[in-house]
Amino acid sequence: MKNIAIARLWHKKGKLEYFCIKQLLEYFPNIEFDWHIVLHSPDYVDEWSEKIDKLPINITWYSTQDMLEYIKDCDYAGEELAAKVTNFVHFYHIIIFHYLRRVLRYEYALAYEYDIIFNSYELSELRECIENRIPFGISEPANARCDKALYQQLSNLFQTNILENDPHANIGVNAGFQGMNLKLFDNFLNSNTFQELLTCFNFSGIYDEQGVEKQGGERTLIDTQEQSFHSLLNRVCSSNYKLLSPEHYYFYPSYLSLEVMRKSKVLHYFGHTKPQEMINTIELKLKQYEEAEGNNPVI
Repeated sequence: MKNIAIARLWHKKGKLEYFCIKQLLEYFPNIEFDWHIVLHSPDYVDEWSEKIDKLPINITWYSTQDMLEYIKDCDYAGEELAAKVTNFVHFYHIIIFHYLRRVLRYEYALAYEYDIIFNSYELSELRECIENRIPFGISEPANARCDKALYQQLSNLFQTNILENDPHANIGVNAGFQGMNLKLFDNFLNSNTFQELLTCFNFSGIYDEQGVEKQGGERTLIDTQEQSFHSLLNRVCSSNYKLLSPEHYYFYPSYLSLEVMRKSKVLHYFGHTKPQEMINTIELKLKQYEEAEGNNPVI
């Protein structure tokens, strides 16, 4: 049986990414992970990059160019369409998971953002899902529409209301940390079906023709397309899908209430601007890791 795969697009091999890896090793020491990470800045190097290289993990790094070459080599997209992917960086998340399914034949994987922080050592429900490869999601109680951007497009593609029999239809599920059934990609493994999938997405980018950054509902729909694709189809394609207990596991916007957010067992500091509390927490945990290893803190 293969190890549990982890995949996502990360910015670089830096401090936050080092913390992200160390944290998972701390909380799930008995699970073997295979890391498949796409880097937006693959040439970035600092002291934290070197620390990552020394970690006892099995990790494969990819560049965004590797992902573009993959979809071109598979005849999924020509040069013109591949160039548009750069307008919608979250699409790289989709490509790497597709690669894990089609090329490496994984059936299950974790999506894991660098701004996830585990807020409890009592994570038995989450651990059970990961160990048993059960697809799972974490809800956003303040935003039931967070995963609905592609609802109509995907329903049109499958020629059915994809939420008709979904018990979680009125709940929004975040894509930053979830256990994914990679069989959701089995409908899109050949050139024709993948290109049909591409028609569901808006690749126009976050700037209009005058170079002005889009705001409001239009921007939200663009930013949450990947979340919608993964969260909706993960549920639709998984008979054993589990929504982690909403009273213990939920993602709440830090800008609405840090107090409410802190009560969840897993925190996700989503949004373009990260609160100082997130940085402080990561700094503290990194210091603890250093001290536990008998080294002087390097923070």
